[in-house]
Amino acid sequence: MKALFFDGSLALKDISTPEPRGDEVLIRILYSAICNTDLEILKGYMGFTGIPGHEFVGEVVTPHRKLSGRVVVGEINCPCGECYLCKTGRRTHCTNRSVLGIDHHAGVFADFMVLPEENLHIIPQNLSPVAAVFTEPLAAALEIFEQIRIKPSQTVFIFGAGKLGLLISQVFRLHGCDYKTFDSNPAKVVKAVDMGLNAFLASSLAPADKAEVCIDCTGSPEGIRVALEHLYPRGRLVLKTTIADPELIDLNQIVINEFNITGSRCGPFAPALNLLSHGFIDPEPLITKIFEFSEILKAFECAALPDTIKVVINHG
Repeated sequence: MKALFFDGSLALKDISTPEPRGDEVLIRILYSAICNTDLEILKGYMGFTGIPGHEFVGEVVTPHRKLSGRVVVGEINCPCGECYLCKTGRRTHCTNRSVLGIDHHAGVFADFMVLPEENLHIIPQNLSPVAAVFTEPLAAALEIFEQIRIKPSQTVFIFGAGKLGLLISQVFRLHGCDYKTFDSNPAKVVKAVDMGLNAFLASSLAPADKAEVCIDCTGSPEGIRVALEHLYPRGRLVLKTTIADPELIDLNQIVINEFNITGSRCGPFAPALNLLSHGFIDPEPLITKIFEFSEILKAFECAALPDTIKVVINHG
């Protein structure tokens, strides 16, 4: 099969099709998408080598299984099910887990890949595969509301109007929250406004402008610092950014201001699929370009451009 392989640089290679083991099934990839985490892997994040990619829609091709022939999306964490964290309901933090396309598990930028069948969710028939490829990042946006209680009356600043930031902004709009989304890139602010979102240039923020909740999804090292500068004392900072070269921050301000900090990543797939299939979240305006899988190296070049929001790959 064809696969995109990363080992210090990206290259398309011919490799053997993976063999499912245990409860795994073989999945033919239909669509995939490039995430900011994939771009950070190229800079050394997690020390990953192999086939990257974790956002996908695919068809289960292993015969005689419950989901054979079904079109699915999949959760990216593969836990052991036996460790303390698994047994106490924290399977996404399993001590022995692998993570699709990120940590010790070949990813989706290939013709085929394998995942445990229990990780898979059937996409509704009325949901297009192109929209369904956004399930994983939308689930990550919903995770914020799984972790903390946010009142609609609270002021919320969302930093970053990229792929994840625009999904998070749509989720906060659905909840009726008093939110504002900021980005330093004028093109991304224009895109957000065109989508009906409450978005502004980051340069419009005055030092005195504060919020009860700040969310960093800038994908940049300095995002945490900027978010902390605009957080009320005893406010809540939600961190979504994962990067290869993290920022050093002043811990004193966290103590003095009694900030509450929440790390947030993977989220619930079922409600994400519900929102997509009912049209409450429309991700397709986020797509900058769709590339054929044979052009995936060009797709990565496009994904790294400042004005690009989301790049999707059609595997054919």
